[in-house]
Amino acid sequence: MEDTSSPIATLIYSILAFPIAFMILYWIKVRKDRHRNESGEMEYKSLGHALSFFVVEGLALVGCLSVLITAVSGIIRYIIYVYG
Repeated sequence: MEDTSSPIATLIYSILAFPIAFMILYWIKVRKDRHRNESGEMEYKSLGHALSFFVVEGLALVGCLSVLITAVSGIIRYIIYVYG
């Protein structure tokens, strides 16, 4: 099956995916920092709050990793197409 998109478009989309992934990671960090107490330990209001926090954070982390993997594979695909 032949790829119909141009290699430069693939490269641009891949490069633009990095700031999105880093924004997701920063959002996770800020969210974690809001739940720390003075001694640096995580503090939650209830068990349900803690579980929802872990589920949301886990989904965001998996999404971020998939965006990073897709971006790196797009860059590698561009390098192989242009220089290979």
